[in-house]
Amino acid sequence: MTSFPTPGRPKAAVVLATAAVLMAAGCSSSSPSSSGPPRAKGAAVVMPEVSSVPRLITAADRTLPIAPYLLSDQQSDELTAAQAKLTEQCMVRFGFRYTSPAPTPVFRPRTPTQFRYGVTDPKAAAVDGFAPAGSRTAPAPAEHASVSAEMTLVLTGTNDPHVKPGSTAAGGQVHKGRKIPVGGCVGEARARLLSEGPEAGGDAELPNAINIDSFESSRKHPLVRAVFAKWSQCMEARGFSYPDPLASTGDRAWRTRTASAKEKAAARADADCKMRNNVVGVWYAVDAALQRQAIEKNSAALDKIKKAIRVRVKIAAAVLDG
Repeated sequence: MTSFPTPGRPKAAVVLATAAVLMAAGCSSSSPSSSGPPRAKGAAVVMPEVSSVPRLITAADRTLPIAPYLLSDQQSDELTAAQAKLTEQCMVRFGFRYTSPAPTPVFRPRTPTQFRYGVTDPKAAAVDGFAPAGSRTAPAPAEHASVSAEMTLVLTGTNDPHVKPGSTAAGGQVHKGRKIPVGGCVGEARARLLSEGPEAGGDAELPNAINIDSFESSRKHPLVRAVFAKWSQCMEARGFSYPDPLASTGDRAWRTRTASAKEKAAARADADCKMRNNVVGVWYAVDAALQRQAIEKNSAALDKIKKAIRVRVKIAAAVLDG
């Protein structure tokens, strides 16, 4: 079975904080500590002042400042489909009939912020526990058809296990009098879509890091720590002892195929205590303030990324329109 490179998925670590904990490796291609924030390593975060805090039960319909610099699900799907089409067209030039494997279906929240701050609906939590409906079980990876070594060479530019398929280090060979593109047909498709960088079609590293880092740093802000303390007291009164919402979400006891009665009770209490103490409103306000601060410091680089997204999506639309 041959493994083929595919475009990256957007919204790494904190699109779905709740399900990510329950599914272990389900949500992020890189942990908050590994991708690194857009500041000097080890530097302390300057906590912003937050002058206005909305009253929120859920943040599902709120956007975060970093959103314009990240791919939406629709944009990501369009880029994936365009890459597949361009790859197949390239393979035809080399005399191969090739169908790109369908993307593996994954759980997606309705919006990037729907579960960013954990469960927020007491009624849904009482039914599903801490994992939203459909997120508890990771889908099985799609089966890829076996292809010959000759076809793989044209597709990815290499048969060498030490060379990354589809990368700029692959390709350049001659197949039946025709030169294989850099990275093979996959590499050619990525280059056409301006997606040949390290993210390989996914989100750029800088906005992704800001998105992750603001979530992590927000938990250390005085306002968030204070509201977490109120939430913790509320949970204690319900019979659950946790220092903060991520501790309740990440309880190893919940890593089961189905939600237990105790998990459902804890999740319902979690959501109710959030609502009573405006945890989501405070957390969102601080998260957004940290992002605005990071965006201001990196405005020039982020402007280029936003422009690149517009160009990439426009190219993808033209490809899909034929």
